Amino acid sequence: MNLTAAPSSTSTTPLPASWVEKLLHKMLLSYGKKFTDQWGATSTDELVAHWGQELAGYQPIEIQRGLKALETRDWPPTLPEFKKLCRKPLDPTVAYYEAVAGVQARQVGKYGEWSHPAIYWAAMPLSHDLREQTYSQVKPRWEAALTKQLELGEWAEIPQPMIALAAPGKTKTSREEAAQRLRDLGAAAVVKDGAGRDAKRWARKILEQEAAGEPILPIQARFAREALDIKPEAP
Repeated sequence: MNLTAAPSSTSTTPLPASWVEKLLHKMLLSYGKKFTDQWGATSTDELVAHWGQELAGYQPIEIQRGLKALETRDWPPTLPEFKKLCRKPLDPTVAYYEAVAGVQARQVGKYGEWSHPAIYWAAMPLSHDLREQTYSQVKPRWEAALTKQLELGEWAEIPQPMIALAAPGKTKTSREEAAQRLRDLGAAAVVKDGAGRDAKRWARKILEQEAAGEPILPIQARFAREALDIKPEAP
């Protein structure tokens, strides 16, 4: 079964006219008379407006995919043909294995390889099941989640991963690692050493924020306690 990413009915913002103009100009340069014979009778303004509206919701990476595909075509595509070049049908089984690899990469702090943003957004709510269950076990839910995402037609940018947790069996993180990871969390301002300053001020500040009920990440509190050599309370 192949799943096709279709434009969403809620994606009404046209593709910028400048993008469409560059797209059509590239086709003109690539196909010459073939292009003018196909589109010459149409007003340029009408052509730009129509393509812009019909490509509403398409992402830059998808437009680039469509342009790349033109290199192997002898004739300029119609609008429906160009849409198919931009959004290839997704095989849910292939997408599943990509999602499993991507989820595993995210678990250790890596970005992962995502050929389509819909795969990422379908995978995240099922990340535990993708790691722990077989394809046959997760298949109905995976295909439903992927179909739902593809029907959206537009997707938020894939975020950078959270920092990786300590590897299994590694219960201690060096202070240098803690400092670097806190920098990654945006805590650089309280990690720097300075003459005459408490070198562990950053850790004390985090624990003060925790005690005051301010929102902090659990891993920040963990690193702060390790830096201050505060042992976790026994259960």
